[in-house]
Amino acid sequence: MDAAPQGYPERNRGIAARAAFWTASVAAVALSAGSVVAPAAVAISVAGNSAVDYWEDLPGELPLDRSLPQHTVLLDKEGNEFARFYSENRIDVSLDQVSDIFLQTLITTEDFRFYEHHGVDPYGITRALVNNAISDDIQGASTITQQLVQNILVNNARDATEEAVAVGDTYNAKIREARYAVELEERLTKDEILNRYVNAVYFGNQAYGVEAAARIYFSTTAAKLNRAQSALLVGMLKAPGHYDPIRNPDAATQRRNTVISVLQDRAVISAEEARKLSKAPLGLKRGSVPSSCGDSKYPFYCAVVREEILTDPAFGATPEERQDRLSRGGMTLTTALDPKAAKAAQKAVLEALGTGNRAALGTAVVEPGTGHIAAIAQNRKWGSGKGRTEVVYAKQAFQVGSSMKPIVLATALSQGIPASTRLAANGPYHSVLDNPPGGYINYGNRDYGVIDAYAAIRSSVNVYFIRMIERTGVRNVAKFARTLGITSLPIDQLGGLEASLALGAYEVSPLEMAGAYAAFMSGGVVCRPVAVVAAERSDTGEKLPVPDPGCRQAIDPAVADTVADVLKEPFKPGGTLGLLGGPKGREAGAKTGTTNDFAANWIVGATPQLSAAVWLGDPRGGTAYPLNRVQAYGKTFHDLTGSEVAGPVWKATVEGALKGRPALPLPEAESSVASRIAQQAVPDVRGLKVDEALTVLLRNDLRPVIRTKTAAPNELYPADTVVRQSPAPGKKLRYRQKVELTLSDGSRTGITVPEER
Repeated sequence: MDAAPQGYPERNRGIAARAAFWTASVAAVALSAGSVVAPAAVAISVAGNSAVDYWEDLPGELPLDRSLPQHTVLLDKEGNEFARFYSENRIDVSLDQVSDIFLQTLITTEDFRFYEHHGVDPYGITRALVNNAISDDIQGASTITQQLVQNILVNNARDATEEAVAVGDTYNAKIREARYAVELEERLTKDEILNRYVNAVYFGNQAYGVEAAARIYFSTTAAKLNRAQSALLVGMLKAPGHYDPIRNPDAATQRRNTVISVLQDRAVISAEEARKLSKAPLGLKRGSVPSSCGDSKYPFYCAVVREEILTDPAFGATPEERQDRLSRGGMTLTTALDPKAAKAAQKAVLEALGTGNRAALGTAVVEPGTGHIAAIAQNRKWGSGKGRTEVVYAKQAFQVGSSMKPIVLATALSQGIPASTRLAANGPYHSVLDNPPGGYINYGNRDYGVIDAYAAIRSSVNVYFIRMIERTGVRNVAKFARTLGITSLPIDQLGGLEASLALGAYEVSPLEMAGAYAAFMSGGVVCRPVAVVAAERSDTGEKLPVPDPGCRQAIDPAVADTVADVLKEPFKPGGTLGLLGGPKGREAGAKTGTTNDFAANWIVGATPQLSAAVWLGDPRGGTAYPLNRVQAYGKTFHDLTGSEVAGPVWKATVEGALKGRPALPLPEAESSVASRIAQQAVPDVRGLKVDEALTVLLRNDLRPVIRTKTAAPNELYPADTVVRQSPAPGKKLRYRQKVELTLSDGSRTGITVPEER
């Protein structure tokens, strides 16, 4: 058993059932809302052994495994706190973190025989009965243990009966409260009860527990509370609202002095000390405890973490469980927030646009190979009103423009179409797929002749990628994007004719784009972006589950390396980023994007150490509020493209984030990538029903053709079965290769074969 504070010897805690019930019966007479229940009522209701039986039958086990709501503390990757949020401002501390003066003041005032009784105090109850019979100054008799029972049940009541005990305003509720208190003293030591109590009680002004109260009222800690401060806080426990020293200083002073008088009467302090303390001012020094993302230095990153808690199964199997986990808090979460990257990203967006600009910037920075979200930044203050928002732009989906083109290229490479593929790139071009009025044209109506993917990425040539998506298939590009972690494309709604997908006509968030490009720098390892990387219970240090980024080898390393190599092109002379240049002293790959009619600008780029996506647009809607005139960097820009403002923001972010870190080279293209991928074997579909065979071939990007002539009759092959195929199984597979199928006798050969696009 823990040692009691000096002056409060620990007593034998055994208790007989009859004595316990008698005590509880008297305890029921303790005042609730100023009413008194006659002791005779108890004697009449139960007597003798029936009283003992009644007492023993009452439930007594409290839900001690569920902690009271506490703070959730967010740490950056270096272990520094940058945010905390909570439903109740409670900061649990151990008894050795609370001043002895406060504990002495508390016990002397609230429960002088705390270390002597067994949960309820018959002497205190008798005193209250006598006092309340002859005085209008109503006294209570609940012990610290009984008050703790109420505090536990206020948050954790499991049924209506326990809710009634938490309120404690009926005879039966008081009896049950006493039973819980006696049982609690059997399960916990006195010091454990006291520790839970000082962390549970409410001191007003959203301060739960003594540590939060010390910070709110005196800008200090519970360990440093002096006598005057302790007297004020203990006095508030009777009625925190009425004795609020901020709103009702006179009432608070009077109540504090009453506590001081009790300390003098019980010889804890001298008369002279009591006199000096009673004349002292309240000495308030108001402090605060960060209470939301709005109080954080990185509010939008904090919001990403909060959303992760509410949506990721690591924090609960259902939305209700995750909401409860957030409300109860008590977690210390280490995040992937990189202070250097976050500072660089925030500085970059503010230098470009400031906070009052109609245009907005949203930046997401992700670490390749881990999925760790290193930074989130935007040029808005947190909150509501002009220049403020609580929307995280990095999590919102916008049209991505030409930053989608590298994903089209990656799809082609995965199908065996090499980056050296040369296609006519002049416009206007009328595709076999859907077309805009007048056909597809390149930016500035430029013509490029016949070029390969390197040149097409360098100059962001629209027509080249329309021709490329004709070869890969629209739905295949969307599926490949999903493989890269992009979840917003409506694959099931695509009919296969939407060539504009290649030019970024569909919406993706900056965070998912950063994650997709990260795969090109990590050898094809795709990870889901996550913010929380470690978690533990704040009170016990117990490790807790965290979100799983699900890192996996999702695409061929040679495909990823080739795309990374091609992405160097925009920084070369004549490239879209040639004038801007890459990050100083290091290789990088990037692609800009400008949507139709300048509705939005993008740049997504990466190095082996980080991948960053920057969106620039008007949050009210790019179509209605295009970027045809924008103030940035102290001057006016007309008809903005991705290289003019978003590009410098990206460059400054990358340079700042990687300052002091070694410069790593980007992967080189593997010349054999196309041929190696193309060497996949033609699948064997012989013996399959025709619909099954068609499915297999289409999924392998092959073109099934059903011969009109069927095979000779054979009882081993029922109708509509594939008997032969050409080329034969195991032959080298070429992208979109024709595979002829001969069906069994009696089969339907007029089947329309769907074309997978």
